[in-house]
Amino acid sequence: MGFLFPGFLFALLLIAIPVIIHLFNFRKFKKVYFTNVKFLKDAQLQTSSTQKLKERLILLSRILAIIFLVLAFSQPYFKDKTDKKTFKNAVISIYLDNSYSMEAVNKNGSLLDEAKRNVKELVDAYSLNDKFQLFTNDFSGKQQRLITKEELLDELNDIKILPIGRDYQSIINRQQNFLFNEQKVKREAYLISDFQKQNQESLKKDTSISFHLIPLIANDLPNISVDSVYFLSPFHQPNQKENLVYKVTNHSDKTAENIPVKLNINGSQKAIASLNIKPNCSQTDTLIFSGLTGGWQKASITIKDYPIVFDDVLNFTFEVKNQIPVLGIFENNAQQNIKIAYQTDAFFKFTEVDLSQINYSGLSNQQLIILENLKSISSGLTQQLKQYLDNGGSLSVFIPLEADLNSYESFFKIIGIDYPTSLVAQNIKAKKIDLTHPIFTDIFEQTPKNIDLPVANKYFNSSNLTKTTKEVLIAGEGNEALFDVFKIGSGKAYVSFIPIEKEASNLSQHALFLPMLFKMALLAAKEQKLFYTIGKDQEVEIPNFNIPENQNIIIKNKEIEVIPELIKKPSETMLYFADQLNKQGIYEVLLKDSLLASFALNEDRRESELKFYNRDELSKIFGVSDKNILKTNAQTLAKQIETSNFGVSLWKLCIILTILFLLMEILLIRFFKNKNLSAA
Repeated sequence: MGFLFPGFLFALLLIAIPVIIHLFNFRKFKKVYFTNVKFLKDAQLQTSSTQKLKERLILLSRILAIIFLVLAFSQPYFKDKTDKKTFKNAVISIYLDNSYSMEAVNKNGSLLDEAKRNVKELVDAYSLNDKFQLFTNDFSGKQQRLITKEELLDELNDIKILPIGRDYQSIINRQQNFLFNEQKVKREAYLISDFQKQNQESLKKDTSISFHLIPLIANDLPNISVDSVYFLSPFHQPNQKENLVYKVTNHSDKTAENIPVKLNINGSQKAIASLNIKPNCSQTDTLIFSGLTGGWQKASITIKDYPIVFDDVLNFTFEVKNQIPVLGIFENNAQQNIKIAYQTDAFFKFTEVDLSQINYSGLSNQQLIILENLKSISSGLTQQLKQYLDNGGSLSVFIPLEADLNSYESFFKIIGIDYPTSLVAQNIKAKKIDLTHPIFTDIFEQTPKNIDLPVANKYFNSSNLTKTTKEVLIAGEGNEALFDVFKIGSGKAYVSFIPIEKEASNLSQHALFLPMLFKMALLAAKEQKLFYTIGKDQEVEIPNFNIPENQNIIIKNKEIEVIPELIKKPSETMLYFADQLNKQGIYEVLLKDSLLASFALNEDRRESELKFYNRDELSKIFGVSDKNILKTNAQTLAKQIETSNFGVSLWKLCIILTILFLLMEILLIRFFKNKNLSAA
């Protein structure tokens, strides 16, 4: 147990006079309480043990009342057993949440303004020799330094709302890393926030650092947010129908009715909708539109919802390509049926090259590569194709009748798929087709009952060893694999175990052949990331371009222009911008005046769900005691911090005991009467 010494000295003065009276003037004390002359005369004659007991109990009650009154003024407390060290100075790390949810209001104004007032009260609880760190969701380098109380108050005025949210573990880690080198002083950490719920069950923290939480409570507000969008098809063609799926969430306890939804692309409204959303539920819907031209599309989904509006707009971008590059590799003679098929649609930029003239450096620019009739596959081509597949490319292989099966076995084993074991000279007809696979969807207006499928008089047996990464698209009698697709790394490989030579099958003349070639090329389109999230994503992916060493790529919009760090990969280029971009919007990637790509940044939707931890949950998740969770609507923070630092205060208990003993004295005087005296 300990005492606050100023209060203790003051209390000693209060007790000095009563103690002297009790020690040196006890007779006078008795006369005050026993004024009745007859009673004093009888009392002198009274020697019974009952009367003596009464006097002693009265005296004991008065002494105990005075003792506990003295203790109340000295403010006793139980010292925290975990705080074994005593330090002269302290270093205090203060985190102030300035995310979008801190724009909410309560009776004291906005939560951010209340948080700033709390910081001012907090620092008043410490001495002039103590040092502070003040940081926000910005996580900037200038916040990683010790400052004085005056410097902290100056920086406090400049804090504004940011579209960045941080998880609690990263906040604690930042405080612990900062306080790590401050071993010779008392280390305190404060988190001031509305403490929105996150997917965290418990947090890891340094037990040698004293953590304190200051939760802020806002008024209940309804909120609706646009959370995400995606296309049903990964590829986009000019003037083609598009299906865009979007998700909207109602974060309130009431049904949201007739919420207007608008889709804008390149400044023009393309579609509208209206939604009714149940309480605390999400709803997805599809917008159908068309009429796009080639190039990068700058789009947004917008709703109207007040008063929380930061999540009412979701920006996204995507590219509509004018052409898809497809490369056919042949040996000696090209397959005319493949060339003719792709030449029927100008959307496909089909080129063919002889095996001996391949430009390996240009393979990564092809959306689909077709091996038409290669008798064997060299080790050099094998390695190039494997890298191409691993980086997300698509490969189509038609095995010729004169194939070197050992070469194909070696190639297919290296890329990890089934290989041809032998050529079977036997009639076979396709019996099954997977109409649910994207390669066959949209080919038929309605599902045919008796579909005409390819036939062959020669085909290759498959090793049939691959299970998890294989899909059988066309199968013959006895489930013999005739046309399969395999997932390889980020890419995929289509393998036809039916030769396309006319003397072996009718596949190249069949009605399915052309749409299969088209779909293989279209499905090879790499799905674009429609948008990125501020605070989570610090780099964007763009297609590969030949960028001169002496020129810089620039990211810009109407308000900002930055030069990102360039990270080149085999199939793509990554632009790293770190925390240079922290505003929602659509940005352009430029090389001089040439547009390379566009991308969208949106605020983190975690701030949209206005659900907060209560005190019990905070105590469990952060691993702190209830006394370290300070109340903003009770006594001043300085007083609470003082109590938290010193331990459990006992002054209230002392006041209660003082009153009880005074009451006991009164009761003893009034009701404890000697029987003999009463009779007299």
